[in-house]
Amino acid sequence: MNVKKLILLTAYFTTTNALANQYYITPPTSSTRGYVPVISDEMEQQCVEIYNQAKWLGDSLQNTYVDQYSIASVNTYNQQVAQHSQMIDWFNQNCAGKQSYSACKVAMELNRKNGIPAQNCY
Repeated sequence: MNVKKLILLTAYFTTTNALANQYYITPPTSSTRGYVPVISDEMEQQCVEIYNQAKWLGDSLQNTYVDQYSIASVNTYNQQVAQHSQMIDWFNQNCAGKQSYSACKVAMELNRKNGIPAQNCY
């Protein structure tokens, strides 16, 4: 198993339990008039999931209290920061600047699976 997949799986399983039933959104896109690479539906699903998990983890980190006198607290926080950075790096490398109509569809499906009403895709 390559290192990136191991990182993604670790990030996924670490954040999934703590972030269950969060509302998925589609990653932001910029409008452009030039050529924009299109990625597969499978890759788009991974992009939406990683984007949202990184967002939730980042939000959580902003509200995390770190006991600077506890090596365990500092280490846990640093591991989460590193995990967040890896997720953002992966998203930027594999998803940023690429578009797919399926991003909205993926977010809708993930929300439906979590019992959350979804937005419309226009």
